[in-house]
Amino acid sequence: MCRPLLHAFIVLAAFSAVPASRAVARPGATEKPNFLWIVTEDIGCDMGCYGTKGVHTPNLDQLAAEGILYTRAYTTASVCSPSRSSFMTGLYPHQVFSKNMRIRPPLEKKPLPDGVDIFTSHIRAAGYFIGFPGHGKKDWGFKDPGTNSYDSTDWEEVASRQPFFCQYQFYDTHRVNQKREDGKVYPFLACPDHPVDRKAVELHPYTPETSAAREELAAYLENVNLLDQKIGSLLEDLKSRGLYENTIILVIGDNGPPVFRGKGFLYERGILMPLIVRIPQKFEPEFKPGTRSNELVSALDLAPTFINLAGGTLPSYLEGRIFLGPDRQPEPEYLFAMRDRIDMRVDRCRSVCSKEFKYIRNYVRGITCFESSHGNVAASRAGEHLFEEGRLSSTQSAYYLEKPKEELYNLRLDPYELNNLAHNPAHQKTLDSFRHTLHQWTVRTDDDGTFEDPEALAEMDRRFNQQKVRSRKK
Repeated sequence: MCRPLLHAFIVLAAFSAVPASRAVARPGATEKPNFLWIVTEDIGCDMGCYGTKGVHTPNLDQLAAEGILYTRAYTTASVCSPSRSSFMTGLYPHQVFSKNMRIRPPLEKKPLPDGVDIFTSHIRAAGYFIGFPGHGKKDWGFKDPGTNSYDSTDWEEVASRQPFFCQYQFYDTHRVNQKREDGKVYPFLACPDHPVDRKAVELHPYTPETSAAREELAAYLENVNLLDQKIGSLLEDLKSRGLYENTIILVIGDNGPPVFRGKGFLYERGILMPLIVRIPQKFEPEFKPGTRSNELVSALDLAPTFINLAGGTLPSYLEGRIFLGPDRQPEPEYLFAMRDRIDMRVDRCRSVCSKEFKYIRNYVRGITCFESSHGNVAASRAGEHLFEEGRLSSTQSAYYLEKPKEELYNLRLDPYELNNLAHNPAHQKTLDSFRHTLHQWTVRTDDDGTFEDPEALAEMDRRFNQQKVRSRKK
């Protein structure tokens, strides 16, 4: 039986398992906490609190200073629809028929498996009002469940209902592709209050040095600054209502940023997500504010954790574990992630990471990272010209060459995943171990590797392009 949050927290600076009897709630505490999820789109760990230079994120930094900042939190997929479908159900994308990004006619979305529902239904059953304000994007790869996923999209109504669980969504770090006064279409909005110096941004070493790459990264970081301002306004509103110290706040992203080797890839840039949790002192958390944790956390862990903290009953099918609170479960040895078709770019990749290593298996042969990437990434297109001219380093050129069947990286020594150890005899045992671990996972979760009908995909693409032409004529 899951114990309510108010009984206690076990969240130590070292995050080691501690008997529940160690955590004692303040006498007389009877109220349930509110929960506020701040869900951001297409964002990496690009904030001052994560050490990113050139950004201005005082509100996110303050949340981290008052709470826990996780440095090893991962999404289950590197693009939004599979990722969102996963953390909203507590199952991997392929388990809820959402592994492919964009399912349009003649393809049809499938309903959730029998007995599976959005996790908010279990929090509602524990007595919570469920809110979904902000950007109203669900983008689930399955059909909406029969039960109502949310009670209100109006922040005013949500804030007036106690206790509430609120998933407040922000679109700001997603590409917007808007026209400005000069008539040109820009992928990101400017932040006049806190512009980012294009010359000062730090490109990751795998990114080819081009003006396009610097412009793209800096423009994205300016959108992070805009996001921080909006989050600051939301937090101020929460404080003005007297709810800040009654609300557990969580900040997450759905997948990596839309920059070079980010969104769409199983490298750290594509699946490593920001995770910040602030717990009010009144609920007696046993951690030091400003704690940084390198504990492995999956987006799958969010559903069981918050159902548990709400005092609800966990469904037996959940793949994640409780990572916070008195019923906290042990840190896993491995986390898994996946990438499949994105629009018309058919691919199948799987990754397994541990505290030290990451293994990536590329099942589709004969394609490059460039070919499977989002075509709107300016840094990727600019780098192609340098590659054709033979002006890239070997690690940068790898992006434009056929992807290897297997990749193995020592994340502790090689955080940018530059040195593939898969063919290094010294790491053969590690490679074999990760191969076996991935195989066991694919069998256990029924990840059978099936692809969609190519003719149906071609028809989907034809209809979609036809629809775009009609929309332009209007």
